[in-house]
Amino acid sequence: MNINTTTEKLSHPPETYKFIEKAQWDAFVASRLSKDFESVHFQHAQIREKLEYNHRLSRKGYAGLEDQLEETMPGVEIDRSTLWKRARQDKHGNIPDPKVAEKAKLIDELQKQVSEGKVRVDGSKDVLTMALGPEHPGRLRGVGAGISPKQYFNLPKPQRVSFDDRLKESLRVLLQEETNKMEAKAKEEALRMEARTKQLVEAEREHFLSQLSQLIPNFDPGMLKQRISQSPKNPMSDKASCSGGEVKSLHYEDDNAKNGEHQQEEEKEEEKRDEEKEEEKEKKDEEKHDDKVIEVGDYSNMEAPSSLKSLCRYVETTLLPEDKLLQFTIDKEVFGGDRDTFLLHEDITQFAGMEEIGATVVAVYMRFVILK
Repeated sequence: MNINTTTEKLSHPPETYKFIEKAQWDAFVASRLSKDFESVHFQHAQIREKLEYNHRLSRKGYAGLEDQLEETMPGVEIDRSTLWKRARQDKHGNIPDPKVAEKAKLIDELQKQVSEGKVRVDGSKDVLTMALGPEHPGRLRGVGAGISPKQYFNLPKPQRVSFDDRLKESLRVLLQEETNKMEAKAKEEALRMEARTKQLVEAEREHFLSQLSQLIPNFDPGMLKQRISQSPKNPMSDKASCSGGEVKSLHYEDDNAKNGEHQQEEEKEEEKRDEEKEEEKEKKDEEKHDDKVIEVGDYSNMEAPSSLKSLCRYVETTLLPEDKLLQFTIDKEVFGGDRDTFLLHEDITQFAGMEEIGATVVAVYMRFVILK
């Protein structure tokens, strides 16, 4: 960019670079109009003026030009004389500089003589050296920076590897190593986040259980922990009946009666019987739903308050047939933050039947008690 361009033209990015944000563009323009940059620009301009045969490679370099010629000229050996000449052509294949055009014409003549066997190429005495004269010590024209004459001429042609090729390979290896490091870091971060999430969930659960212990007398956190840790295959299969014959009488048992091996065995046997009853009830329910027939249980003899009987009827006549859920909002007064939760029809029937209930039912009950 010309450093003397007016400030008005530089106030906004050109159409090609319109994706650049205004603040970034202003910072770029300010850096290019600074005194320090003007000094550097002037020094490099002087160096450029001293070059006898200016190239037109821009940023792609000789390596990029070689790759381009290999695609457009398959099967043709690309030597440095061809690269030197092509690097000084414009996009139409012309060479505007008369001095460079004269050397390019000489290169064409020498290449023709070599192909006809009239001129012999030997080591460093190749076509480009014949056209331009001897090389300066330590550098080589037409191949790019970093390639010495010894590296270029002392290797057999099949083994000749350019500096750019080796640089590409080095960059590829470095990029692969960096990619591997980033992947390993990502895996490590994922494991760390997973462990952190587990810690947060466990801490929240412990806090929840401690609140339950303070609000509910004789509450046993161990029982709820065991239920939370279990993951049933299908939570919708834990169905319970609200029929009068299967609803247990509403009474409290002495906590001390649960201790002892005999009591545990009885509980296991009772659980087994309940599971068998539930499986049998599920089969009957499935048959009823297949026939689209819904039978409402007889709650007249149910040992429960009338409100609880009405709740059971609502479950079996509305929630269960329409596969609905009950949504509740647990206000921040309960656990310190608003959150939504849902009750399944199984939760309600288990509550009505005095069976083991889950944390969701307890949370809804706490909401009712606190906000009452």
